[in-house]
Amino acid sequence: MTCQNNVTKGRQKVFLCRNNANTAWEIIGGVKERGESLDNPTEDVTSSSTTGSFSEKEQTGYKSLTLNLSGVADKRTGIADPTTGYNIVGQVRLRELAYGPGCGTFKLVNIDDNSFVSGDFTITNYSETGSSPGLLNWSATFESTSDAING
Repeated sequence: MTCQNNVTKGRQKVFLCRNNANTAWEIIGGVKERGESLDNPTEDVTSSSTTGSFSEKEQTGYKSLTLNLSGVADKRTGIADPTTGYNIVGQVRLRELAYGPGCGTFKLVNIDDNSFVSGDFTITNYSETGSSPGLLNWSATFESTSDAING
């Protein structure tokens, strides 16, 4: 009896990227661990020459999102995932983006309720390890280059 691996089975979070033509999402793999850090900087408008009441800080209008992710990337490519219907590109696509342009459009999806975080990100750190046939573990840090979308 053979067992069919499914990158989304048992994984609540799935990491996607846009294809080269920017026409469709593709699966990199399931996410085992994640960390999100949102930076919403403010600017202090009070100076030493301010008299009277102090002014409140003002938002700069730019938010920065950092994603620290690790997961399982399936080496299988060119087949559709049975749960989501997206094409599986696995670690190959993430590696291409990390070693190539160093950036891309990514989406972190909760497949239970379809909530997501997406946007354009720079890959600031990338590593991969693996000893099991067919599967690789990857970890990466992504920093947004524009406001991320939370849906």
